[in-house]
Amino acid sequence: MALSKNETDSRFEDSAIGYADILFRIAYARLGNAHDAEDAVQETYLKAFRSISNFRAGTNMKAWLTQILINTIRDAYRRSNHRAEAVDLDEALGDGADVPTFPGPEEILCDDEIDPDLSIALKTMSETLAIPLILREAYEATYEEIANILDIPKGTVMSRLSRARTRLRELLLHLRAVRDSRGADDAVQ
Repeated sequence: MALSKNETDSRFEDSAIGYADILFRIAYARLGNAHDAEDAVQETYLKAFRSISNFRAGTNMKAWLTQILINTIRDAYRRSNHRAEAVDLDEALGDGADVPTFPGPEEILCDDEIDPDLSIALKTMSETLAIPLILREAYEATYEEIANILDIPKGTVMSRLSRARTRLRELLLHLRAVRDSRGADDAVQ
């Protein structure tokens, strides 16, 4: 018996919407700001909804949505490399418009959750290393889940996680050393 469109839509919504927070955390860890992360999650759900007919019943919805999110983030990176930088006209013209200069509640919550140096380091890392690390640490995915999501062997996941942790440690030490040397320069002046 085939499901009606409304039944299909309802089943998709019931099974997929529960993963929004997890998807947001992954997107935020990779993209570094709440607005871009929200856009990526929204686009992920839109793509998933449009291609729900490709989803095989009984397979892992979380893994399927995560793979769509990873592809969406990858596409966003490609687009950002080919896009001219946008300029806020009010800011450029010095209009002095009443624009709030304080962060919104989402940014406050997200900023409290992730260290700025960690955010920079994760954005600096290659996708090959960052995605498995984010899936493991933010998503608490098992090695098997990561292997299924990325369609790579479990041993490759373990290797990439080891390399990612080493690279993350190097980047964080470098970022903190740069920050500390700037602080020392400010103290001298």
